[in-house]
Amino acid sequence: MQIDNPLPSKLLVRHVSLNKFLSPAGHWVKRAEAACNFPNLLNAINTCLGRGLEDVELILRFDGNKPEHRIPLDVIE
Repeated sequence: MQIDNPLPSKLLVRHVSLNKFLSPAGHWVKRAEAACNFPNLLNAINTCLGRGLEDVELILRFDGNKPEHRIPLDVIE
């Protein structure tokens, strides 16, 4: 029996207007591969709120054919 893993394989922060991702150095980068992969939602949310980021969303990417989930930060605030 196979159990689906509900945890995302990648958790990214994306600036909606710029269509860029937050890098580990805190800069906006075009490629998701160069973005910071956060260990959990709380860490990603705290980073966004602590830096006062606006117009951002959390991107949850999963392995396989599962669609990615987008969570606008204004929903969380």
